[in-house]
Amino acid sequence: MKIKNFKLKINFSSIPLMILFLFFVFFIFYNLNWGAPFYFHPDERNIASSISQLRFPENLNPNFFAYGSFPIYSIYLVGVIANFLSRSSNVSSVNFQDAILISRYFSAIFSLLSVFMIYKISKDLGGKSVALFAFFLSITSVAFLQFSHFGTFEMWLSFFSLLLFYSFYIFLKTKKEIFLIFGSIVLGLIIGIKLSSLVLLLIPFYSLLILQLGKRFSFHKIKETLRLMSIISFLTIFFYFLSSPYNLIDTESFINSIKYESSVAMGTLSVFYTGSFYNTLPIFFQFQKILPFLINPLSTAISALAIIYTFFLCINKRNPYLGLLLISFLTLFIFHSFLFAKWTRYIIPSLPFLFIIISIFIVSLYKIMPKKIWLILVCLILAFSLFFSFSFLKTVRFSTDSRIEALEFARKNIPQGSQILSEVYDLGITPFNSYFSNIALFNFYELENDPSKKPELESLIKKTDYIILPSQRILKSRIANNNNFSQGYNFYSNLLSGKLGFKKIYETPCDAFCKIAYLGNPISNVEETVNVFDRPTMFIFFKK
Repeated sequence: MKIKNFKLKINFSSIPLMILFLFFVFFIFYNLNWGAPFYFHPDERNIASSISQLRFPENLNPNFFAYGSFPIYSIYLVGVIANFLSRSSNVSSVNFQDAILISRYFSAIFSLLSVFMIYKISKDLGGKSVALFAFFLSITSVAFLQFSHFGTFEMWLSFFSLLLFYSFYIFLKTKKEIFLIFGSIVLGLIIGIKLSSLVLLLIPFYSLLILQLGKRFSFHKIKETLRLMSIISFLTIFFYFLSSPYNLIDTESFINSIKYESSVAMGTLSVFYTGSFYNTLPIFFQFQKILPFLINPLSTAISALAIIYTFFLCINKRNPYLGLLLISFLTLFIFHSFLFAKWTRYIIPSLPFLFIIISIFIVSLYKIMPKKIWLILVCLILAFSLFFSFSFLKTVRFSTDSRIEALEFARKNIPQGSQILSEVYDLGITPFNSYFSNIALFNFYELENDPSKKPELESLIKKTDYIILPSQRILKSRIANNNNFSQGYNFYSNLLSGKLGFKKIYETPCDAFCKIAYLGNPISNVEETVNVFDRPTMFIFFKK
């Protein structure tokens, strides 16, 4: 579906857009070794640990099933090849640091490839103007700039989701079975990246439904549909197990991991890192706390209208390709929105489709809006996109890591022999271990469940000189959910108010760009994982 009668030539499509693209390429590869030697992101640490224990051929069990093994084996293979080319003495082993760096390179590369896929798909669906606008939205999105620097699998999922869409899009257009076969292979691989990608089965099922709608009901029609479904099912299952063989070999570990991960995601198992999701509303939460950070507030507001518009355009024009676009976006977005755990990373793979939907809507407005108003709207979107992405880069990529910044303050202001109290389950305290020997780690997460924790904490506080909170994660969840965490709420509210006898002497500074990037407040106005891994707010308190 190309938007006809649209002859506006976007001037920024030449040199300025190319310059922006080159900046994007630079920024997604810039400082990929951030956080060294501590590497604060727990997910990529788990992935790197899995890769570093692989040995070919004696051990290929990843011993890690929270994600699929396809990316793990891919990263390991690249590491082995790099070892061979560098003539390493231990070719078959990839060390932890190399595993993290290679995984981040993969994320950056898939971020880049996703941008090209967005351009290609947008051009096929709506023409060059839509493609240029979607291209601009993607290269100026905080989402791509941030997640290209995490050695996790969100950019893998984004790229392969686009590839899956495009395979079945071409299949619907050409009716050539080779594209269905290719799409089925991609589907198997994407499930091999993350099992929850099973929801994307809706894409081939929708394609088969559309393919058969225009045909008369007959036995041959049923037989043909069943044959194609068999091809999809066989190839998907085959390439899933080919890419993640130990899901079948080590079934017990795989099933136990899936039970745990699904229980956490659904909220049936209470764990320390999901406390902030109590009393949150699906969809509304994503539009309030996540999307404004990832794609900026103005694009977020427009996206709601764009989704509605594209839906009615699809129905009115009876356009199966727009239907495929909506199915791809809504499947990924709605499924993860209704989980109890509403982490930012969950909706990253849906964003490329949202960029295309927004672009179709904006370009379509040109035909129905006064040209000056339309131009003002476009300029506002361009300005917001650039300003918010620059604010993120200024705050995170071009500033000292907030944990290292807090450490520098502590080295200058805290005597080395001081008694320090901090939290468990947070790597932000790790840099402090090299300079302070008397750090006691207390499990604040168990204050609600373990009666012995309260007197233990009271005893620790009596002999504590300083309290360091290396992340806003637990403070935010306890302050915001008094009904669920009454003990935690009492402790943190009393600490902040000074009732515990401590005075706040340090809080990670947040300048104007920081406030823009994190929507006014990096603790309360965004979902915690937008910054808890690469720029957490740290607090230091001194006993008065």
